[in-house]
Amino acid sequence: MRLILLVFFYVLGFSTYGQFGFQWKSEKNKIVIPFTFVDNLIIIPIEVNNTKLNMLLDSGSEPSLIFSFPENDSIHLFNTRKIKISGLGNEEIAEGLLSNNNVANIQGFTNEDFQILVILDEDLNFSSRIGIPVNGILGYSFFQNNLVEINYTKKKITIYKDRKILESGKLKSYTKLPVKIVKDRPYLDVKTKLENKSHNLKLLIDTGMADGLWLFENDSIKSGKNYFEDVLGQGVGGTVLGKRSRLEEIQISKFKFSLPLVAYPDPTSYKQLEMVEGRDGSIGGGILKRFNVFIDYEGSQLLLKKNSLYDEEFNYNMSGIELQHNGVEWVKEQYVDTDNKSSKNEKNIIFDSENFKYRFTLKPVFEIATIRKNSPAELAGLLAGDRLLKINGRNVGNLSKQKLDEMLLDEDGKKMELEIERKGKVKKFEFHLKKIL
Repeated sequence: MRLILLVFFYVLGFSTYGQFGFQWKSEKNKIVIPFTFVDNLIIIPIEVNNTKLNMLLDSGSEPSLIFSFPENDSIHLFNTRKIKISGLGNEEIAEGLLSNNNVANIQGFTNEDFQILVILDEDLNFSSRIGIPVNGILGYSFFQNNLVEINYTKKKITIYKDRKILESGKLKSYTKLPVKIVKDRPYLDVKTKLENKSHNLKLLIDTGMADGLWLFENDSIKSGKNYFEDVLGQGVGGTVLGKRSRLEEIQISKFKFSLPLVAYPDPTSYKQLEMVEGRDGSIGGGILKRFNVFIDYEGSQLLLKKNSLYDEEFNYNMSGIELQHNGVEWVKEQYVDTDNKSSKNEKNIIFDSENFKYRFTLKPVFEIATIRKNSPAELAGLLAGDRLLKINGRNVGNLSKQKLDEMLLDEDGKKMELEIERKGKVKKFEFHLKKIL
Protein backbone atom coordinates (compact mmCIF):
# COMPACT_ATOMS: atom_id res chain seq x y z
CA MET A 1 0.00 0.00 0.00
CA ARG A 2 1.24 3.44 -0.83
CA LEU A 3 0.46 5.99 1.81
CA ILE A 4 -2.30 8.42 0.96
CA LEU A 5 -2.86 11.72 2.67
CA LEU A 6 -6.44 12.48 3.52
CA VAL A 7 -7.28 15.99 4.57
CA PHE A 8 -10.86 16.31 3.46
CA PHE A 9 -12.67 18.04 6.31
CA TYR A 10 -15.05 20.75 7.23
CA VAL A 11 -14.68 23.56 9.71
CA LEU A 12 -17.51 24.42 12.03
CA GLY A 13 -18.35 28.08 11.46
CA PHE A 14 -15.64 28.38 8.81
CA SER A 15 -15.70 31.36 6.47
CA THR A 16 -13.76 31.81 3.23
CA TYR A 17 -13.12 35.47 4.06
CA GLY A 18 -10.31 36.93 2.01
CA GLN A 19 -9.86 33.88 -0.19
CA PHE A 20 -8.99 35.39 -3.58
CA GLY A 21 -6.24 32.93 -4.37
CA PHE A 22 -2.73 33.58 -5.63
CA GLN A 23 -1.93 36.68 -7.69
CA TRP A 24 0.80 37.29 -10.27
CA LYS A 25 3.63 39.44 -8.85
CA SER A 26 6.47 38.16 -11.01
CA GLU A 27 7.93 40.01 -14.02
CA LYS A 28 8.12 36.69 -15.89
CA ASN A 29 5.46 35.33 -18.23
CA LYS A 30 5.63 31.93 -16.60
CA ILE A 31 6.89 30.50 -13.33
CA VAL A 32 8.48 27.04 -13.20
CA ILE A 33 8.39 25.24 -9.85
CA PRO A 34 10.37 22.01 -9.40
CA PHE A 35 8.69 19.52 -7.09
CA THR A 36 9.48 16.34 -5.21
CA PHE A 37 7.32 13.40 -6.26
CA VAL A 38 6.85 10.75 -3.58
CA ASP A 39 4.11 8.10 -3.33
CA ASN A 40 2.22 9.79 -6.19
CA LEU A 41 2.18 13.07 -4.23
CA ILE A 42 3.52 16.50 -5.23
CA ILE A 43 5.60 18.34 -2.61
CA ILE A 44 6.52 21.95 -3.47
CA PRO A 45 8.60 24.64 -1.71
CA ILE A 46 6.72 27.70 -0.49
CA GLU A 47 7.40 30.65 1.79
CA VAL A 48 4.77 31.65 4.33
CA ASN A 49 5.54 34.92 6.14
CA ASN A 50 9.18 34.51 4.97
CA THR A 51 9.49 31.01 6.46
CA LYS A 52 10.40 28.22 4.05
CA LEU A 53 8.03 25.24 4.09
CA ASN A 54 7.46 22.07 2.09
CA MET A 55 3.79 21.57 1.29
CA LEU A 56 1.72 18.93 -0.42
CA LEU A 57 -0.21 20.36 -3.38
CA ASP A 58 -3.85 19.35 -3.00
CA SER A 59 -6.52 20.46 -5.46
CA GLY A 60 -9.19 18.90 -3.23
CA SER A 61 -8.50 20.82 -0.01
CA GLU A 62 -9.04 24.31 1.38
CA PRO A 63 -8.10 26.15 3.51
CA SER A 64 -4.43 25.29 3.40
CA LEU A 65 -3.05 23.43 6.40
CA ILE A 66 0.01 23.41 8.60
CA PHE A 67 0.54 20.36 10.79
CA SER A 68 4.27 20.59 11.54
CA PHE A 69 6.78 23.39 11.79
CA PRO A 70 10.26 23.50 10.23
CA GLU A 71 13.17 22.41 12.42
CA ASN A 72 15.41 25.18 13.74
CA ASP A 73 12.99 27.82 12.49
CA SER A 74 9.77 29.50 13.51
CA ILE A 75 6.80 30.97 11.72
CA HIS A 76 4.72 33.96 12.74
CA LEU A 77 1.01 33.66 11.95
CA PHE A 78 -1.46 36.55 12.03
CA ASN A 79 -5.02 36.95 13.29
CA THR A 80 -5.40 33.50 14.77
CA ARG A 81 -8.51 32.14 16.44
CA LYS A 82 -9.48 28.74 17.78
CA ILE A 83 -12.04 26.77 15.80
CA LYS A 84 -13.60 23.31 15.79
CA ILE A 85 -13.06 20.93 12.88
CA SER A 86 -14.28 17.51 11.87
CA GLY A 87 -12.59 15.39 9.27
CA LEU A 88 -12.26 12.15 7.40
CA GLY A 89 -11.72 9.29 9.80
CA ASN A 90 -14.39 9.57 12.48
CA GLU A 91 -16.94 11.87 14.03
CA GLU A 92 -14.65 13.40 16.64
CA ILE A 93 -14.49 17.17 16.70
CA ALA A 94 -10.90 18.40 16.94
CA GLU A 95 -9.43 21.81 17.63
CA GLY A 96 -7.39 24.00 15.31
CA LEU A 97 -6.18 27.55 14.81
CA LEU A 98 -7.42 29.53 11.82
CA SER A 99 -5.08 32.32 10.71
CA ASN A 100 -5.77 35.10 8.17
CA ASN A 101 -3.74 37.89 6.52
CA ASN A 102 -0.63 35.79 5.97
CA VAL A 103 1.64 36.16 2.93
CA ALA A 104 2.39 33.06 0.85
CA ASN A 105 4.95 33.32 -1.95
CA ILE A 106 6.21 30.93 -4.63
CA GLN A 107 8.68 32.75 -6.88
CA GLY A 108 6.43 35.79 -7.26
CA PHE A 109 3.17 33.85 -7.32
CA THR A 110 1.74 35.42 -4.19
CA ASN A 111 -1.27 35.35 -1.92
CA GLU A 112 -1.20 38.35 0.43
CA ASP A 113 -4.28 37.26 2.36
CA PHE A 114 -3.36 33.61 2.76
CA GLN A 115 -5.59 31.67 5.09
CA ILE A 116 -4.07 28.77 7.05
CA LEU A 117 -5.55 26.19 9.35
CA VAL A 118 -3.09 24.92 11.97
CA ILE A 119 -4.00 21.41 13.13
CA LEU A 120 -3.21 20.94 16.81
CA ASP A 121 -2.64 17.19 16.57
CA GLU A 122 0.82 15.62 16.78
CA ASP A 123 -0.45 12.44 15.13
CA LEU A 124 -1.29 14.29 11.92
CA ASN A 125 2.29 14.47 10.68
CA PHE A 126 2.95 12.62 7.44
CA SER A 127 6.69 13.25 7.16
CA SER A 128 7.61 9.94 8.80
CA ARG A 129 5.37 7.97 6.43
CA ILE A 130 6.59 9.74 3.29
CA GLY A 131 10.23 9.86 4.36
CA ILE A 132 10.81 13.56 3.62
CA PRO A 133 9.84 16.71 5.58
CA VAL A 134 6.29 17.91 4.83
CA ASN A 135 4.94 20.85 6.82
CA GLY A 136 1.43 21.10 5.49
CA ILE A 137 -0.96 21.16 2.56
CA LEU A 138 -1.44 23.86 -0.08
CA GLY A 139 -5.05 23.88 -1.22
CA TYR A 140 -6.99 24.69 -4.37
CA SER A 141 -6.45 28.48 -4.09
CA PHE A 142 -3.15 27.74 -5.87
CA PHE A 143 -5.10 26.84 -9.05
CA GLN A 144 -7.86 29.44 -9.05
CA ASN A 145 -6.48 32.41 -11.01
CA ASN A 146 -3.96 31.06 -13.53
CA LEU A 147 -3.43 28.18 -15.91
CA VAL A 148 -1.35 25.45 -14.20
CA GLU A 149 0.61 22.70 -15.95
CA ILE A 150 1.76 19.62 -14.02
CA ASN A 151 4.52 17.61 -15.69
CA TYR A 152 4.83 14.45 -13.61
CA THR A 153 7.77 12.96 -15.52
CA LYS A 154 9.91 16.11 -15.41
CA LYS A 155 8.73 16.85 -11.86
CA LYS A 156 7.92 20.47 -12.49
CA ILE A 157 4.87 22.72 -12.35
CA THR A 158 4.53 25.65 -14.74
CA ILE A 159 2.17 28.54 -14.01
CA TYR A 160 1.27 30.76 -16.98
CA LYS A 161 0.56 34.48 -16.66
CA ASP A 162 -2.01 34.49 -19.46
CA ARG A 163 -4.00 31.92 -21.40
CA LYS A 164 -2.37 32.42 -24.80
CA ILE A 165 -0.53 29.14 -24.38
CA LEU A 166 -3.91 27.42 -24.94
CA GLU A 167 -3.88 28.71 -28.53
CA SER A 168 -0.39 27.43 -29.30
CA GLY A 169 0.47 24.40 -31.38
CA LYS A 170 2.01 22.84 -28.29
CA LEU A 171 -1.41 21.88 -27.00
CA LYS A 172 -2.91 20.49 -30.21
CA SER A 173 -1.95 16.98 -29.12
CA TYR A 174 -3.80 17.36 -25.81
CA THR A 175 -7.31 16.09 -25.14
CA LYS A 176 -9.62 18.70 -23.63
CA LEU A 177 -12.12 17.54 -21.02
CA PRO A 178 -14.81 19.70 -19.44
CA VAL A 179 -14.73 19.97 -15.66
CA LYS A 180 -17.27 21.42 -13.26
CA ILE A 181 -16.05 23.85 -10.63
CA VAL A 182 -18.28 23.35 -7.60
CA LYS A 183 -17.49 25.32 -4.44
CA ASP A 184 -14.08 26.09 -5.99
CA ARG A 185 -13.18 22.41 -6.42
CA PRO A 186 -12.81 20.70 -9.83
CA TYR A 187 -14.96 17.66 -10.72
CA LEU A 188 -14.56 15.32 -13.68
CA ASP A 189 -17.04 12.91 -15.27
CA VAL A 190 -15.67 9.42 -15.98
CA LYS A 191 -17.06 6.02 -16.96
CA THR A 192 -16.28 2.80 -15.13
CA LYS A 193 -17.16 -0.85 -15.54
CA LEU A 194 -17.50 -3.35 -12.72
CA GLU A 195 -18.91 -6.88 -13.04
CA ASN A 196 -20.15 -6.03 -16.56
CA LYS A 197 -22.10 -3.00 -15.32
CA SER A 198 -21.25 0.50 -16.56
CA HIS A 199 -21.38 3.56 -14.31
CA ASN A 200 -21.12 7.28 -15.05
CA LEU A 201 -19.32 8.87 -12.11
CA LYS A 202 -18.60 12.37 -10.86
CA LEU A 203 -15.14 12.49 -9.25
CA LEU A 204 -13.23 15.19 -7.41
CA ILE A 205 -9.85 15.88 -9.04
CA ASP A 206 -7.58 15.42 -6.03
CA THR A 207 -3.83 15.88 -6.56
CA GLY A 208 -3.36 15.31 -2.80
CA MET A 209 -4.52 11.69 -2.91
CA ALA A 210 -1.91 9.06 -3.68
CA ASP A 211 -4.39 6.39 -4.74
CA GLY A 212 -5.66 6.53 -8.29
CA LEU A 213 -9.32 6.11 -7.47
CA TRP A 214 -11.67 6.28 -4.51
CA LEU A 215 -15.36 5.41 -4.74
CA PHE A 216 -18.09 5.80 -2.15
CA GLU A 217 -20.25 2.69 -1.92
CA ASN A 218 -24.01 3.09 -2.27
CA ASP A 219 -26.97 1.22 -3.79
CA SER A 220 -25.44 1.26 -7.28
CA ILE A 221 -21.68 1.43 -6.54
CA LYS A 222 -20.39 -1.58 -4.67
CA SER A 223 -17.04 -3.29 -4.32
CA GLY A 224 -16.43 -6.41 -6.35
CA LYS A 225 -16.26 -9.78 -4.65
CA ASN A 226 -12.46 -9.85 -4.76
CA TYR A 227 -11.12 -7.33 -2.23
CA PHE A 228 -9.14 -7.05 0.99
CA GLU A 229 -9.59 -4.74 3.95
CA ASP A 230 -6.84 -2.22 4.55
CA VAL A 231 -5.81 1.02 6.21
CA LEU A 232 -6.37 3.58 3.46
CA GLY A 233 -4.69 6.51 5.16
CA GLN A 234 -4.77 9.10 7.88
CA GLY A 235 -7.27 11.94 8.05
CA VAL A 236 -7.95 14.87 10.32
CA GLY A 237 -10.45 12.65 12.12
CA GLY A 238 -8.12 9.67 12.50
CA THR A 239 -7.32 6.43 10.66
CA VAL A 240 -9.41 5.69 7.57
CA LEU A 241 -10.24 2.04 6.92
CA GLY A 242 -11.75 0.51 3.82
CA LYS A 243 -11.50 -2.01 1.01
CA ARG A 244 -9.07 -2.33 -1.86
CA SER A 245 -10.17 -3.93 -5.10
CA ARG A 246 -10.03 -3.51 -8.88
CA LEU A 247 -12.41 -2.22 -11.51
CA GLU A 248 -12.76 -3.91 -14.85
CA GLU A 249 -12.16 -0.60 -16.56
CA ILE A 250 -12.12 3.17 -16.17
CA GLN A 251 -12.57 5.48 -19.15
CA ILE A 252 -11.60 9.17 -19.11
CA SER A 253 -12.69 10.58 -22.46
CA LYS A 254 -10.73 8.49 -25.01
CA PHE A 255 -8.32 7.09 -22.42
CA LYS A 256 -9.04 3.62 -21.03
CA PHE A 257 -7.33 1.71 -18.23
CA SER A 258 -7.95 -1.97 -17.59
CA LEU A 259 -8.05 -3.38 -14.06
CA PRO A 260 -7.20 -0.15 -12.21
CA LEU A 261 -6.94 -0.31 -8.43
CA VAL A 262 -9.78 1.27 -6.48
CA ALA A 263 -10.34 1.96 -2.79
CA TYR A 264 -13.71 2.08 -1.02
CA PRO A 265 -13.50 3.97 2.30
CA ASP A 266 -15.69 2.75 5.12
CA PRO A 267 -18.83 4.95 5.13
CA THR A 268 -18.38 5.66 8.84
CA SER A 269 -15.21 7.62 7.99
CA TYR A 270 -16.99 10.25 5.89
CA LYS A 271 -20.69 10.19 6.82
CA GLN A 272 -20.26 13.35 8.92
CA LEU A 273 -18.87 15.35 6.00
CA GLU A 274 -20.89 17.58 3.70
CA MET A 275 -20.47 16.09 0.23
CA VAL A 276 -21.18 17.89 -3.04
CA GLU A 277 -24.39 16.51 -4.47
CA GLY A 278 -23.77 13.71 -6.94
CA ARG A 279 -20.14 13.16 -6.00
CA ASP A 280 -19.14 9.50 -6.32
CA GLY A 281 -15.51 9.67 -5.18
CA SER A 282 -12.10 11.07 -6.13
CA ILE A 283 -9.47 10.62 -8.82
CA GLY A 284 -5.91 10.99 -7.53
CA GLY A 285 -2.21 10.77 -8.26
CA GLY A 286 -2.18 7.08 -9.14
CA ILE A 287 -4.03 7.94 -12.37
CA LEU A 288 -3.18 11.62 -12.89
CA LYS A 289 0.58 10.88 -12.93
CA ARG A 290 0.10 9.01 -16.23
CA PHE A 291 -0.56 12.29 -18.04
CA ASN A 292 0.90 15.69 -18.61
CA VAL A 293 -1.89 17.81 -17.11
CA PHE A 294 -3.19 21.36 -17.58
CA ILE A 295 -5.74 22.55 -15.02
CA ASP A 296 -7.72 25.53 -16.29
CA TYR A 297 -10.17 26.91 -13.73
CA GLU A 298 -11.20 29.90 -15.86
CA GLY A 299 -12.00 27.70 -18.84
CA SER A 300 -13.50 24.92 -16.68
CA GLN A 301 -11.39 22.32 -18.42
CA LEU A 302 -8.69 19.72 -17.95
CA LEU A 303 -6.14 19.02 -20.70
CA LEU A 304 -4.46 15.60 -20.79
CA LYS A 305 -1.67 14.03 -22.80
CA LYS A 306 -0.17 10.58 -22.25
CA ASN A 307 3.31 10.46 -20.75
CA SER A 308 5.86 7.67 -20.24
CA LEU A 309 4.04 6.45 -17.10
CA TYR A 310 0.79 5.82 -18.96
CA ASP A 311 1.22 2.04 -19.30
CA GLU A 312 2.67 1.49 -15.82
CA GLU A 313 0.95 -1.38 -14.02
CA PHE A 314 -1.45 -0.66 -11.17
CA ASN A 315 0.52 -2.28 -8.35
CA TYR A 316 -0.05 -2.48 -4.63
CA ASN A 317 1.93 -3.58 -1.59
CA MET A 318 1.71 -7.37 -1.51
CA SER A 319 3.57 -7.75 1.80
CA GLY A 320 1.01 -5.94 3.95
CA ILE A 321 3.72 -3.79 5.60
CA GLU A 322 3.51 -0.03 5.83
CA LEU A 323 6.88 1.45 6.83
CA GLN A 324 7.60 4.77 8.45
CA HIS A 325 10.75 6.83 8.94
CA ASN A 326 11.70 7.07 12.62
CA GLY A 327 14.62 9.46 12.78
CA VAL A 328 18.33 8.85 12.14
CA GLU A 329 21.23 7.29 14.01
CA TRP A 330 25.01 7.17 13.79
CA VAL A 331 26.19 3.90 12.21
CA LYS A 332 29.80 2.66 12.48
CA GLU A 333 31.28 1.44 9.18
CA GLN A 334 34.78 0.10 8.51
CA TYR A 335 36.36 0.76 5.11
CA VAL A 336 39.70 1.11 3.33
CA ASP A 337 40.32 4.66 2.12
CA THR A 338 42.44 3.91 -0.95
CA ASP A 339 42.54 7.46 -2.29
CA ASN A 340 42.46 9.27 1.06
CA LYS A 341 39.16 10.86 0.08
CA SER A 342 35.95 10.68 2.07
CA SER A 343 32.56 11.54 0.79
CA LYS A 344 31.94 15.25 0.96
CA ASN A 345 28.22 14.77 0.44
CA GLU A 346 27.61 12.69 3.59
CA LYS A 347 27.66 13.67 7.25
CA ASN A 348 30.58 11.57 8.49
CA ILE A 349 32.85 11.34 11.52
CA ILE A 350 36.16 9.64 10.58
CA PHE A 351 38.54 7.74 12.91
CA ASP A 352 41.94 6.48 11.69
CA SER A 353 43.29 3.07 12.75
CA GLU A 354 46.40 2.07 10.76
CA ASN A 355 45.10 0.77 7.39
CA PHE A 356 41.43 1.19 8.17
CA LYS A 357 39.15 4.08 8.76
CA TYR A 358 36.09 3.88 10.94
CA ARG A 359 33.32 6.08 9.63
CA PHE A 360 30.24 7.02 11.62
CA THR A 361 27.50 8.03 9.20
CA LEU A 362 24.00 9.28 9.85
CA LYS A 363 21.56 6.68 8.53
CA PRO A 364 17.76 6.68 8.47
CA VAL A 365 15.83 4.43 10.83
CA PHE A 366 12.73 2.63 9.52
CA GLU A 367 10.09 0.77 11.48
CA ILE A 368 6.84 -1.00 10.70
CA ALA A 369 3.95 1.44 11.19
CA THR A 370 1.05 -0.88 10.39
CA ILE A 371 0.52 -4.40 9.09
CA ARG A 372 -2.50 -5.48 7.08
CA LYS A 373 -4.55 -8.20 8.72
CA ASN A 374 -3.94 -11.69 7.31
CA SER A 375 -1.18 -10.38 5.03
CA PRO A 376 1.98 -12.44 4.36
CA ALA A 377 3.95 -10.24 6.78
CA GLU A 378 1.44 -10.65 9.62
CA LEU A 379 1.16 -14.40 9.09
CA ALA A 380 4.97 -14.63 9.23
CA GLY A 381 4.92 -13.05 12.72
CA LEU A 382 6.02 -9.47 12.05
CA LEU A 383 4.53 -6.76 14.26
CA ALA A 384 3.89 -3.04 14.15
CA GLY A 385 6.79 -1.31 15.92
CA ASP A 386 9.43 -3.76 14.66
CA ARG A 387 12.52 -1.89 13.55
CA LEU A 388 13.69 -2.95 10.08
CA LEU A 389 17.43 -3.68 9.79
CA LYS A 390 17.79 -5.59 6.52
CA ILE A 391 15.59 -6.54 3.61
CA ASN A 392 16.79 -9.32 1.32
CA GLY A 393 20.30 -8.91 2.71
CA ARG A 394 20.47 -5.14 2.14
CA ASN A 395 20.96 -2.71 5.01
CA VAL A 396 17.94 -0.43 5.04
CA GLY A 397 20.07 2.52 6.19
CA ASN A 398 21.47 2.67 2.65
CA LEU A 399 18.01 2.78 1.05
CA SER A 400 15.34 5.46 0.73
CA LYS A 401 11.82 4.84 1.93
CA GLN A 402 10.64 5.04 -1.65
CA LYS A 403 13.05 2.25 -2.65
CA LEU A 404 11.89 0.09 0.27
CA ASP A 405 8.27 0.62 -0.76
CA GLU A 406 9.13 -0.43 -4.32
CA MET A 407 10.65 -3.67 -3.02
CA LEU A 408 7.37 -4.44 -1.24
CA LEU A 409 5.47 -3.87 -4.50
CA ASP A 410 7.40 -6.58 -6.30
CA GLU A 411 6.18 -9.63 -8.17
CA ASP A 412 3.83 -12.30 -6.92
CA GLY A 413 5.60 -15.17 -5.14
CA LYS A 414 8.89 -13.37 -4.53
CA LYS A 415 10.65 -14.48 -1.35
CA MET A 416 11.27 -11.73 1.19
CA GLU A 417 13.82 -12.04 3.99
CA LEU A 418 13.60 -9.41 6.72
CA GLU A 419 15.88 -8.85 9.68
CA ILE A 420 14.30 -6.78 12.42
CA GLU A 421 14.97 -5.60 15.96
CA ARG A 422 12.26 -6.13 18.57
CA LYS A 423 12.75 -5.14 22.20
CA GLY A 424 16.53 -5.14 21.75
CA LYS A 425 16.68 -8.57 20.09
CA VAL A 426 17.45 -9.25 16.42
CA LYS A 427 15.01 -11.60 14.68
CA LYS A 428 14.73 -12.94 11.12
CA PHE A 429 11.55 -13.59 9.18
CA GLU A 430 10.71 -15.00 5.78
CA PHE A 431 7.56 -14.83 3.66
CA HIS A 432 6.49 -14.72 0.04
CA LEU A 433 4.65 -11.85 -1.59
CA LYS A 434 1.13 -12.87 -2.52
CA LYS A 435 -1.08 -11.33 -5.18
CA ILE A 436 -4.67 -11.08 -3.94
CA LEU A 437 -6.18 -8.75 -6.55
